[in-house]
Amino acid sequence: MDEKTKLSRRSFLKTGLTGAAVAATAVSFPAAAAAADAPAGHPLPNECTQWSWEKPVKPIPDKQISNTVTSDVVVIGAGLSGIAAALSAAEFGAKVQLVEKNSTWAARGGHITAFDSKVQKRMGIKNDYRQIIRDWIAWAQGRVDERLLWNFAEKSGACMDWAVAIGEKHGLKVTMWEGYYKGPDYTEYPVTHFFHEENADLSYVYGNSTGIGNVTLVPALEKEAKSKGVVFNYGTPAVQILKDAKGKVTGLIAGKPGKYTKFLTSNVIIATGDYASNNEMKKCFSPFSLKADAQIYFPNKCNTGDGLIMAMQAGGSMQRHEPHAAVIHLEAGAASYGFLHVNAEGKRFKNEDVNTQSKSCTKELEPEGIAWTIYDRDGLNQVKKQVDANLGGGLFYGQMWQPWGKGFNLEVEKMTQEAHIKDGKVLVANTIEELARKMNVPVDSFVQTVKRYNELYAMQDDPDYGKRKELLTPIANAPFYAGKLASTLLTMCGGLRTDSRLFVLDAKGEPIQGLYVVGAAQGEFFANDYPTICPGIGHGRCLTFGRMAGIKAAGKDPYKVIPSIKI
Repeated sequence: MDEKTKLSRRSFLKTGLTGAAVAATAVSFPAAAAAADAPAGHPLPNECTQWSWEKPVKPIPDKQISNTVTSDVVVIGAGLSGIAAALSAAEFGAKVQLVEKNSTWAARGGHITAFDSKVQKRMGIKNDYRQIIRDWIAWAQGRVDERLLWNFAEKSGACMDWAVAIGEKHGLKVTMWEGYYKGPDYTEYPVTHFFHEENADLSYVYGNSTGIGNVTLVPALEKEAKSKGVVFNYGTPAVQILKDAKGKVTGLIAGKPGKYTKFLTSNVIIATGDYASNNEMKKCFSPFSLKADAQIYFPNKCNTGDGLIMAMQAGGSMQRHEPHAAVIHLEAGAASYGFLHVNAEGKRFKNEDVNTQSKSCTKELEPEGIAWTIYDRDGLNQVKKQVDANLGGGLFYGQMWQPWGKGFNLEVEKMTQEAHIKDGKVLVANTIEELARKMNVPVDSFVQTVKRYNELYAMQDDPDYGKRKELLTPIANAPFYAGKLASTLLTMCGGLRTDSRLFVLDAKGEPIQGLYVVGAAQGEFFANDYPTICPGIGHGRCLTFGRMAGIKAAGKDPYKVIPSIKI
C-alpha cells in the first residue's frame, strides 16, 4: 500500500474543472511512521497491522512540555461543533480552553437542519418528525444508534433557537431553504436553516457568495465565546490525550515538539471534524470514497482525522458499522438538474429523478466514472417551472441559497451557466452530432439515446427507467448543452463510537470517562450513505451535540437544560 499515491481526476475533467482540489495524500502523525508496508488484516494480540494508528504510541516526555494550563474543559477544534461546545460549557460556568491547529476558526457550507425551531413555527412550516426519523433509520438500514437520532430530533430545535438568538445579537438573519427536493418518491423535508448578513446577496452566482452561511455564524459564536472567557489557542495542534490508571481523562498535550502545552482537565471534547483528506483512513473505512473526482474542504484539506486517531490511541474505537458513509455531491462540476444523463458511451444509465448524492455515487459505477446532463435552449426555463411547481429541486438541481418564498432565480442560473461555459464545465453545440463530438462520446450511440429520450417525452411515459412524466422534457431546439458532472467528496460521515451520553466508547462499548465526541468526528449517526432527506443534517448535529456536550462537560444535564419538542 502506498498512501502517498496521489489521486487524479478522470481524464475528461482535466480541462475546465479548476475550482476544486483533488483528494489529498495522507499525512503523517506522531505514531504513523512506516506503517504502509505492514501486512493487511485485523490486528493479532500484541501485533501491529498496516494501519498507522494501530502502532503503539510513546508518552510525550515532560522535558518537551514548556507550559501547563489547568482548565475545567478543553475542546479540540474551532469549527461549528467545537465553538458551540466551548461556548455552551462557558455559559454554565466552566473554565474553557479551545485548541485548534489552524490559524483561525473553520466554517463550511451553511445548511443546518433543525426540527421545530422558532423560525419554522414563525413561517408555518410543519413536519411529521416521527416519519423523518423513520425514513432516516430506513436509509441507514437500522445500522445507527437510534437514541442519538431521537435525541437530535428532540433537542435540535432549541439548539437552533439558541444559535439564532446569538446570530441576531451580532446582526445576522436566518431563513429557511426553499430549494429542497420535492419529488413523491425521493423527498427532502423543509428543515434546512441558513444564516446570512442583513443585506447579503443570496444569488450565489457560480458558487460565490459573501455574507451567507456558517462563515457568518461561526465568528459570531467565537465572539460570544470569547466574551464568556473561552481561551482560543490557535496554531496549537492537539497531539496526545492523557488518562490515569483508571482510564479517566486527565488532560491533553497540544502544540509543537519541544514547546508543548499540557492542559490539565477532566473533560476533553473532540470536535476535530472528519478524515476526508486522509487517504489511508478512507482506504480502511470507506474505499468507495476514493473514487470521487474531486475534494473540497476549507481550510484546505485540514480534515485529516487527527482527533479520531488520538482517540483510538487512547483506547477509543470507531463506530461499529463499515464501510462509512461519505458526503459526495456534484460540487465541482455543472448543475445536474433532472434532464437526460448519459455516460462515456453516450448511453442513458439511470432515472435522473434523484438527489445529488445518488447521482454522484451512481456515476462512479459507469465507464471511467464519466457522466453528462443533456438539455436544449429551453432547459433552464424548464428547471424553473419544475422547481417552482414543487416537482423537483435539491442541491445542483435547485439553488444553494434559495430563500423561503422567493422561488427559483432564473437570471442567476443563466449567469452561472455562462460561467460554466467559459471554464468548460458546460459544452454548447448547434447539433446533437456536434455536441457528441465535443463530449468525446460515440456519435451514433448518443444520437440514438437522444432520439429515444424524445420518444419517451412524446409518449409521456418512461418504461426504460421510470422517471415521472412531469420531468420528461424534449431535447429539440438548438443550441444544445452538455454539463459535466463531477463527484466531489466533501466530508466523511463515519467516526468514533459513541452513544447518547456523547462519550467516546472503547471496543467493549464502555465509555472513556471525560472524553466526548461531537460533530463529524462522531460515529453511530449515519450508515451506508449520507441521508439527504434532511439537507444540512451534518451541520445540524454539529450544533446540537456540540451544545449538549459542552453543557454536560460543564457538569450540567443537557437533557434537563435544553427544552425538548414533543415527537
